[in-house]
Amino acid sequence: MPSSLNHPLGYLAAKRALEVGRGGFFPSLSFDLPIRKSTILADDDLIPQFGYVGIDYQPLRVLLLGINPGNGYEKAQSRSQGDVKMMPALHRFFEVRSSQAFLEAQNAYKGVCQSWAVWGQHCAELLVNNHLSIEQIAYSNCLPWRTASQSAFDDSIAERAAELYVAPLIEELKPKIIVAVGKKAAKILGYAAITLPPTVVWNRARSLTESVAKERQAAATHFRELVEANRGEIASSNQ
Repeated sequence: MPSSLNHPLGYLAAKRALEVGRGGFFPSLSFDLPIRKSTILADDDLIPQFGYVGIDYQPLRVLLLGINPGNGYEKAQSRSQGDVKMMPALHRFFEVRSSQAFLEAQNAYKGVCQSWAVWGQHCAELLVNNHLSIEQIAYSNCLPWRTASQSAFDDSIAERAAELYVAPLIEELKPKIIVAVGKKAAKILGYAAITLPPTVVWNRARSLTESVAKERQAAATHFRELVEANRGEIASSNQ
């Protein structure tokens, strides 16, 4: 796992977000929480999801940023199969906050994220078409917490997410390429008061209209050009 100053990459940004707490990102701790019939799911909604950094993240340094974690089936009363595997490790990091607990949380997240709809419908296409493995990228969400509003949370929350998590994460990971998986993710990136590397915006609209298809094709072409340019620079430096 790539590391910085003896910490796994992403740890410092995640630890800072935990120190701020959910109440720092939202008007209150309980604001915009999904309504749950299950105590287990309600507890899970209080746990942030910080994604992962692949063991081969360097030197290409490609970061995919989603919007925020999905809620799963709206009326679910028990954890999904993925959450059964992932959430205990995320809870442990939330409680312990050590580098080792964070690394275990990253590995648990990485072990299930490919089964999610957002991955199969959007991320997989970009990776497969560019011969990138899950280990060669980093993936996270601009807002680490689940919300009742899903991706329709208020702009003031988006601004806090950019300041409190997105900017610190980018400064820590130092990506060469960012893919905003969704226009809301791109909007949040725009609030980050830092210089961004080349950024590709992927339209994740549910309806694949002609205009959406054109936007995705343009984004895929731009992403491929950026990745190939990075590979070319790496090859030149190794000669």
